[in-house]
Amino acid sequence: MFTSTYISSQSQPQAPRFSLDAASVTVKNEKTGTLERIDIPPRSFCRGYYENLCRMYDHLGVPFQRIQLIWVFAKASAATQTQIPSHEAAETMPGNYFVYGKRLHEALLISPHFWRGSLQNILQTFYLALCHIWFFAACFLLAPRTIRPEAYLDVKSATKDVAHCESFRQYLDRIRLPQSYVLYYLLPVLSIICSCSHAEMLDFPASDVTEFMKGSFLQKTYVASGGINRVQATLAEGIEDIRLETRVTKVDRVDGGVLIRYESTRDATRSASEETFDRVVLAVSPNVAAAIFNPSKPMLSVIPTVPVTSTVVAPLSSGLSVVHEDTHVPSGQCSYRRGDAQVMAFRTTFSESVVQTESLHYLSDGLIVRTSPVGDAPELKGTLDTSRFTRTLRTTESRGMVQRVMGTGKSGLEETGVWVNGRDNVWIVGSWCWDGMVLLEGCIISAMRVARDLGVAIPWQQ
Repeated sequence: MFTSTYISSQSQPQAPRFSLDAASVTVKNEKTGTLERIDIPPRSFCRGYYENLCRMYDHLGVPFQRIQLIWVFAKASAATQTQIPSHEAAETMPGNYFVYGKRLHEALLISPHFWRGSLQNILQTFYLALCHIWFFAACFLLAPRTIRPEAYLDVKSATKDVAHCESFRQYLDRIRLPQSYVLYYLLPVLSIICSCSHAEMLDFPASDVTEFMKGSFLQKTYVASGGINRVQATLAEGIEDIRLETRVTKVDRVDGGVLIRYESTRDATRSASEETFDRVVLAVSPNVAAAIFNPSKPMLSVIPTVPVTSTVVAPLSSGLSVVHEDTHVPSGQCSYRRGDAQVMAFRTTFSESVVQTESLHYLSDGLIVRTSPVGDAPELKGTLDTSRFTRTLRTTESRGMVQRVMGTGKSGLEETGVWVNGRDNVWIVGSWCWDGMVLLEGCIISAMRVARDLGVAIPWQQ
């Protein structure tokens, strides 16, 4: 009988919950007794770009619900970085320079703010509409160029014949998109989606962005009804041997299979154990995989990652508090269940050292989720919970490396001795393990690849 193990983690691999929902929290309203589940990250999706995720949800019977957002763009200052406006003041927060009544690709439609604004706002709306048409037309009509690079890493045999896509910075220069639109509107949104600074976003492969924009064009945005915790519970149903609060320290190929060394974090002794499996799947970030599985280190250690902080804040007089639950299916409905439009503010700090955007997502009952704060921001008044996790970034070089590891690049690595996905009966999966934006669709695509390697039928493809 074959034995397999699946290792999953976020930035805290010893967490007492599955990683898909590990950063989410349940908030109780002491005044009404109701419970709200806050999905962190929001786990939103659309049918166009997230094709396989939606097919999996349909197969599992997971219902969707649409969410609508009002986008507020603002400049941050030293005085406002430690302040978060209330729900009532969100659309007129200090530094505010534009508000979209609908999503970015719907900017061409007349919003409630359009005719009530000043002539300057009306002209600005037309200008942004033209820029938006320009950008989408380029995504559909002008494919990113393929560049033949020189060898760029020590693992030359694995990279010298990889064709590189031009970077997003190079692509924007080539299509001559106005810089003001890029700096104040496009990069704030994309950098929040990818949890990075503007400069890091510009280093992404242009193909990541163009494919994402084409896939999300004119698509509605959804979340899973009830919250991602219920999706997680459905996926985990039937799994009997689950070991939480456990940190994997080493994965080694041995004669009898794959040896896993791990330690429990439930007590101060951190008792160590080891066990041998036939096959191992690592659902971790590239820096973690490189640290615990030596054969992958030359390839994966060069893939950049960045820490992300997400904070749940509530008014001091709201009567809201975090409820800590041990169950894998926490109580309370997801806070996106109401049909009202929610405000998503993109507040950007423009400085000589870094240009970086933070998001302020305004939910029900006065709750606000602040993500990617700039620098070492002090703890805010009314903070209910803070989550820290790792996001994988993309560059033109790391894209080629991922292609090689995942076996989607040019063949021939078997002769070089360089580790590739599945060699030694060890696989990697995750949002970064595919040729695209580091999002949930990558998790599904990479998991489907492992399933095929193991001879497992994918039910939503039948």
